[in-house]
Amino acid sequence: MVSETTKKFIEYAMENKDAFNANEKATIISNIDNVDKIDKRDILPNILLQIYDELGILPDYMNPYKAFSELISSIYDIRDMNIVEIGGGTIPRLAKRLADMQTRGTVTVYDPNLYLKNSYPNIKLIKRNFYPITNVDRKDLLVGLLPCGASSTIVRSAIKNNKDFMIALCDSCNFYEYFDGYELDENWPYSFIEKASSMVEENNLGKLKVKHIKEIGLRYPIIYNDRG
Repeated sequence: MVSETTKKFIEYAMENKDAFNANEKATIISNIDNVDKIDKRDILPNILLQIYDELGILPDYMNPYKAFSELISSIYDIRDMNIVEIGGGTIPRLAKRLADMQTRGTVTVYDPNLYLKNSYPNIKLIKRNFYPITNVDRKDLLVGLLPCGASSTIVRSAIKNNKDFMIALCDSCNFYEYFDGYELDENWPYSFIEKASSMVEENNLGKLKVKHIKEIGLRYPIIYNDRG
């Protein structure tokens, strides 16, 4: 017998089938029998994390969207802030959680894979990449949850435009395109953080702070500037 949780998962996937690319559809189909085994799995593909959180069935202890949004709101008063999320994924779960915490603020999401179905009046979805030259004049905070190659772009944009930022780094950040002199090896986070720290201080964005959240993975440092 199919459980109610699995039914919800299947119904959501069918109702939103146009949201997913071929690889995502294959991942969804191959995991239908494992929906009730979320808490027994160490690693979940991003698209499953997004769907599970959208359906409210992702346990808190392994929920990066809940953990990261709560960290952001604990450091910044985001209620009235205009936030830019870079690399929001197909289903922008972080943006939705941030938007739920706001009163007059907005969240603008950039990702070429975004599914442009949105019922949030304070969320704007932009289906393309974010670039260092992207206009952020009326924005207050740049964030990225495992944005990979866009991590260095976020740092560069924040510095260029004097904006605050917070990034949960991932294991494939394409830092070497912008931060010359660093080799792509297991020690890259230290090189990236060292360079970003210097850039933050040299450009009067305060100090670079580093944190870890277990729901995102201890391998992936979270970095942000602190003007205090």
